[in-house]
Amino acid sequence: MRFILIRGLGRDQEHWTPLLKLMKKAFPQALIETPDLPGAGILFQGSSPLTVDDYVPLLKEQLSSSREPAIIVGLSLGGMIALQWGAAFREDAKSVVVINTSSRLNFFWQRLKFYKALRYPGVLARFNPAIKERAIYHLTCNQRPVEEEVIKQWINIQTLRPVRTENQIRQIIAAARFKLPAATSLPPVHILYSQADHLVAPSCSRKLKEFLSLESCFVHSWAGHDLPQDDPQWVVECLKRITNA
Repeated sequence: MRFILIRGLGRDQEHWTPLLKLMKKAFPQALIETPDLPGAGILFQGSSPLTVDDYVPLLKEQLSSSREPAIIVGLSLGGMIALQWGAAFREDAKSVVVINTSSRLNFFWQRLKFYKALRYPGVLARFNPAIKERAIYHLTCNQRPVEEEVIKQWINIQTLRPVRTENQIRQIIAAARFKLPAATSLPPVHILYSQADHLVAPSCSRKLKEFLSLESCFVHSWAGHDLPQDDPQWVVECLKRITNA
């Protein structure tokens, strides 16, 4: 079994850590790969492409030599990339799993609720990782009380591999321009989303479900946009059901 995990806007492969730990226990024989988005993680010094299509080859370059079809899991922008990947390279994808993602089926203000950031203006604190990462936690995670150790880890990630503001903007532009592939071009798709996502409207996942004519989704009741951070065990249980592991 093989998984490819793709993070979202301005995030690093290290942000998969809580989920990754549980996945390694749940799928001990699986190959789990976590390529970084260009402009983030180990590629933080590069530029983020302005179209989702252009992310896929740069992610593929970071993978192992395995040719086993993978379950491609993407969060938010990562979900858009996973869908594009699955459609463009069907031989790569056994299935696609999207988490709290969106598409042009919804209005832009539903896809990214900028006004929510007004409550946490620290997300724009370019030169202060501590203020910025704490604000991002409040905007994307619903787990309370705040997990201080997590914020410390995020600060360390941003200090070592800072994501430039211009790359975050370029990633937002890529997400805004993303056009869904034809449903018939896609491998099997599974949708996970949270009803309490404050950054991306849950209706985005429901619209995607309708577009793909899926019978059901995996729905979480309380987690935030960063569902794998808030409740990684729930995500693992969903992956078990998807893979019948």
